[in-house]
Amino acid sequence: MARKLKGIAAARGVAIAPIVHFHAALDHIPTWKVAEADVGGEKARLSGAIAGVTTSLLDLQRELAGSLGNQDVRIYDAQVAILHDPTFRRDVEAEIEQRKVNLEVALQRVVARYEQVFAAMENPAMRERAADVRDIGRQLVGALLATEQQKYTANGSDYLFAADEFLPSDAGLLDRAHIRGIVTQHGGKYSHGAILARSLGIPAVVGIDQVMLESVTGTLAIVDGDAGIVILDPSPADLDEYERRLREQRAIDRRIAEVRFQPSVTPDGVPVQLFANVEGVRDLDALEVEAIAGIGLFRTEFAFMERRQFPTENEQVAMYRRAMETSRGKPVTFRTLDVGGDKPLGYFTMPDERNPVLGWRGIRLCLDWPDILYSQMRAILRASALGHARILLPMITSRSEVVRCREVLDQLTADLKATGVAFDPRIELGVMVEVPVLVPVLPDGLPVTDFLSVGTNDLVQYLLAVDRDNQRVAKMYDPFHPGVLRVLQQIAAAANAAGKSVSICGEIAGDHWFTPFLVGLGYRELSMAPVFVPRVKLMLRSFTLGECQDLATRAVAMQSTRDVRRLVQDEIQSRWVRQLGASEDSRR
Repeated sequence: MARKLKGIAAARGVAIAPIVHFHAALDHIPTWKVAEADVGGEKARLSGAIAGVTTSLLDLQRELAGSLGNQDVRIYDAQVAILHDPTFRRDVEAEIEQRKVNLEVALQRVVARYEQVFAAMENPAMRERAADVRDIGRQLVGALLATEQQKYTANGSDYLFAADEFLPSDAGLLDRAHIRGIVTQHGGKYSHGAILARSLGIPAVVGIDQVMLESVTGTLAIVDGDAGIVILDPSPADLDEYERRLREQRAIDRRIAEVRFQPSVTPDGVPVQLFANVEGVRDLDALEVEAIAGIGLFRTEFAFMERRQFPTENEQVAMYRRAMETSRGKPVTFRTLDVGGDKPLGYFTMPDERNPVLGWRGIRLCLDWPDILYSQMRAILRASALGHARILLPMITSRSEVVRCREVLDQLTADLKATGVAFDPRIELGVMVEVPVLVPVLPDGLPVTDFLSVGTNDLVQYLLAVDRDNQRVAKMYDPFHPGVLRVLQQIAAAANAAGKSVSICGEIAGDHWFTPFLVGLGYRELSMAPVFVPRVKLMLRSFTLGECQDLATRAVAMQSTRDVRRLVQDEIQSRWVRQLGASEDSRR
């Protein structure tokens, strides 16, 4: 009987194959008391283990360099940095000296303490760094015990990797010719294991507590990395549906090369601008600027979070100039610092809040600490001399907040002009629509706003009162809810009536099943992770503007999420499949 397990979608795609259980835990960790005279010897063993694991990691990095993007291959640089972190080494040596325990035990204790620190962090991305420390500890102990790493294979057959978690060092043990998917009990979408799965093109679902108990090696399963589900012992109907999706994916992959650099337009010639979301300077290396209309969301907070202190104005200018240079004259939208909530700064003390996501974050923090806002806006202005820049304000709830930021921007531009410092005179100030209360008062704030960008990730979870990162309620997070569609319609109508541009920069912008609805609701700018741009371009070529408007009108009038999803299945998915099939037939 088929069983459906819900987890976290970590890497897109579909896979069908038997599950194979893998266990990476070391069977036995020796424990003994260390005499004072032998402490130096244990420290020497640590030096040898660090050198050996460093060599192994660099070898693995070289092996995977051809398969990973420039940014993702740096994951192994981060692991090497942990190995050679002087604080990490001092802590391990102190454990040996003070507790008189052998190196293997000292490593276990220090790694456990580090894990606890990371696990307590609010930021999901920082919480996932615990896995990196755990991976380093496992590799060091394995090197000390001279344990040969077991390859993750299924004797030359296709398989699904199932384990407690997928760590960066595991990537070198996979049989990449036959692995079809990854499913784990632990982990999150921000973990380095998940990032590697995405970069290697392996569908992955993580965070399924019961997967190892519910399955055995040899269990046939489906991994749906799009929806975040795993189906054990699938029914014939399940297999038919997912085999169809696999055929569809192969057709998409073939067509992506055809449309990657073509204009993003509907069949009747309506242009829809597709922008890229960027999480920091590192993302710029892999950006295909020819395939996009510009950078629709540059998340500046990641540059702040990677540092040990606030970056200076000049340091910020250098980062923002990189983005401007990469965009080659196309617009770049810089979101001002959006920390707080799930994105704390380690060097900036935040208050202890019961509900930090609804607390002191985003523009609230920056207006209370105006030096941060002044420095960042001035840096963006200076960098804007290289092209066309836009400034986006997060977590806005009222017109007065926009007016205060507008006053800061006007003062800074006047100062720069007076001192002869170049900047983009066309620079725009926009508002991120993510707080529901802002929607009904948009007409009040639009006169002092140049553009809108809808942050659907937060907007949807606030509208539905669902924490999308909470596994217990994540299944209730569904942007296809008719109420969500009606709010999106209201936002687009207000912006269009005022003659202001409006874009979507949340995850639904990159969901091609949502594309016809968004176009029909009045959106002509979509900003997404670059990997989704070709798929959205393909969908745009499947529906005319009139058809998009008809679909959106019908969806908005529906009374349940189930009805909207049925409309997607019956009319959007079916058209998509026919279009791909017709294209394949024409190639034969």
